[in-house]
Amino acid sequence: MMRGAARAVRWLYDHAPWVLSLAPAAVAWEAVGRLVPGLPIPPPSAVLAALWTLLQSGLLAEHAGRTSLHLAVGFFLAVAAGLLVGTLMGRSGPAEYLLDLYLNLFLAAPLAALVPLLILLFGLSATSIVATVFLFSFFVVAVNTYTGVREADQRLVEMARSFGASEGLLLRRVILPGALPLILAGIRQAVGRAFNGVILGEMLVSLVGIGGLVMQFGGQFRIDAVLAIVAVIVAASALAIGAVQRLERRLLRWLEP
Repeated sequence: MMRGAARAVRWLYDHAPWVLSLAPAAVAWEAVGRLVPGLPIPPPSAVLAALWTLLQSGLLAEHAGRTSLHLAVGFFLAVAAGLLVGTLMGRSGPAEYLLDLYLNLFLAAPLAALVPLLILLFGLSATSIVATVFLFSFFVVAVNTYTGVREADQRLVEMARSFGASEGLLLRRVILPGALPLILAGIRQAVGRAFNGVILGEMLVSLVGIGGLVMQFGGQFRIDAVLAIVAVIVAASALAIGAVQRLERRLLRWLEP
């Protein structure tokens, strides 16, 4: 039994070290929740029970489908537009001059404060939620793409030009491959921001999806259900970021010596 437990701990250490990091805090949280009555935050066992109830009822799956659609549309639009704008700024002096200030301003701005403006523009609709995801994700992709394109190896650029490479060929074969590490880093950062955007948008815009569930259970003071949904959001975000990291390692393998 001891050997089996040791193998299980070793497997967790190799594949899911975060479980070992969270385990002591979860045990302490559970103990305090059971020993101290009247705490406003329920213990992990109550959160897991609420999560099981949500899964059995089908309520979580129903709302997760809407959230996934809003997230996917807004995120992929943001990535496409961020790649386009970042590349344009990196290769065009006038575009850089016109857009650099706005890009940096919005990157530093409290984007949550701009969501009411999106509601005024698009109304209480799914379009506003998608626009919120786009707003949260676009700027980090654009800035990283712009930086990566600007920092392309000029020796390779000049060599390609000396062989008569067109601008399109130069982008495909030299500049974008060189900018790929920063582009992928921007996309990885944008994933987490997209999850923040979709939940905020659903909470403020039309109370649908996972964000709508958070507002619903929060209004009923069902903290166990709220924490269960938050755990699902965090897990989904971690899985998405992990998938991007695996893709990043695979695409960048050619950079290894």
